[in-house]
Amino acid sequence: MKIGKITIKTPADGIHALEKLEQYASVLLFNVILFSLFWQAVSRKIGVPATWTDETARLLFVWMGVLGCHLAQRENIHVRIDAVLLALPKKFQLLIEAAINVVMIGLLSMIFYHTFSIVQRKSFTPLVTLGISESWLYGAMFLWCALTIIEMIAQLVNIIRHGEVVRAWVVEDSKNDFYDIKEELE
Repeated sequence: MKIGKITIKTPADGIHALEKLEQYASVLLFNVILFSLFWQAVSRKIGVPATWTDETARLLFVWMGVLGCHLAQRENIHVRIDAVLLALPKKFQLLIEAAINVVMIGLLSMIFYHTFSIVQRKSFTPLVTLGISESWLYGAMFLWCALTIIEMIAQLVNIIRHGEVVRAWVVEDSKNDFYDIKEELE
């Protein structure tokens, strides 16, 4: 399958393409938030405050936070206390990691399911200055749950197949991502 200039031949290529898409989206969101806050300061200074900037920054910050949470899960860098876990033999560590992932997949599936009612209730409440539904703000939970569930399933598969928590291609690809992105754009 071919998406733009990226050819997807294996599942690893598909995940790699998703990771690149997340990187592009994160950079775009950050820049729009930065511009929005800059414009808010400038417009207040000249005496004509822009009302849309605050809600735009808040909405996009939530979506950027979703991507950040998924990145932390992908790299397995969430804050956690693992002193006891690290003292155990590697097989027990992997068993506990797998059990945690299974429990988290269950919890995230419940959150995903219950998010429907939240988004439906908020669909009639507008964000005042943007004029769009508040469900866009709460809809970020769908993306967060879906991405994190996919990531945890990938980590479970990796634990079973390779005996590692963090997927190998994430570590290998992280060394020159900036230059890879630049080459893909050219």
